Amino acid sequence: MKRLEHLMQALQQQDDTPVMGKTDLLLYAPCPVKLVVKERIEAIAAAANPSLTAHIPMGCTSVDPYDPLYMESDVNKLPAVIASIGYGDFWRGEFVRRFVNTGVFESVQPRVLNPLYADAGLIDPAGAYTIYGVTPYIFLVDHKKLDGLPAPKNWADLMNPRYRGQIVMCGDGDDMADAVLLNQYKDFGEPGVTGLAANIKSFMHSSRMAKVCGTAAPDAGGIFIIPLFFAESTKLPEHVEIVWPEDGAAASPLYLLAKKSEKARLAPVLDFFANGFGGIDSAAWFIPVDGSRPSQLPAGAKLKWVGWDFVESNDVNSLRDILALKFRRLQAGTACVS
Repeated sequence: MKRLEHLMQALQQQDDTPVMGKTDLLLYAPCPVKLVVKERIEAIAAAANPSLTAHIPMGCTSVDPYDPLYMESDVNKLPAVIASIGYGDFWRGEFVRRFVNTGVFESVQPRVLNPLYADAGLIDPAGAYTIYGVTPYIFLVDHKKLDGLPAPKNWADLMNPRYRGQIVMCGDGDDMADAVLLNQYKDFGEPGVTGLAANIKSFMHSSRMAKVCGTAAPDAGGIFIIPLFFAESTKLPEHVEIVWPEDGAAASPLYLLAKKSEKARLAPVLDFFANGFGGIDSAAWFIPVDGSRPSQLPAGAKLKWVGWDFVESNDVNSLRDILALKFRRLQAGTACVS
């Protein structure tokens, strides 16, 4: 594995490079909201006195290029605020033991809590992680492709053999819909993973899912597991239905870790995540923790979160990688024999 110092040396070849120990905010955000979040944060940083240093890498990659920061052992060299997405290396056991469990970070709360967060238990009871948004995974159902089969209503339905070769999973390169796999494993154990893998037709980037769903494309199936943003941002044909799982949309976290010692100095930045992120139009599809604005979600919509007990008793970063590898191998084996 590339050592941390090698990583930082490589980054220093770039124009916009964070300086170890002097970066106030290191942020990796989802592509659909990345540019507007960058503009809002940079305005806040410039207005501060003294101004703040924020580093927000652009481009759309599924991998956070700064995840290797988990290898740092000196707390003073960490950014004051680390914000990222999914279950990357800032959930890794060694990082959690070194910095999270030792009280380095303290969460922030919105003035009005989104009730979906309370219902799903997304607020960290230990007060370290702040989940300020989520990527919710729902179903897009092409009734023509299902040819009379009923639409799935929940995550257990996706294991039914009647959907063999019908499901298209959100996955691109080494990336996978991590919240889906972790929730399947938590709720149904190994059969939850193997049962879903057996029904997978193909893997696809979310943007392509939105493009081919409802068409005769050879890699399109009858059911797509897709982030809500891409489902809601596309004009769908009449025979395609958005289905919100009855037991909740699998929620992948958008989160931050803020140093307790820096919270007062960085209050405007933290306030943006807790109370300002929801003010971005497209952020509505990432369900902000801020519940002060009207919801655009269907009545009865729920979120499905693995839970903090599960996070505490598992290295969710390693488990995610193990499940993703197994899932791909199982799906490949199914494809070979079908």
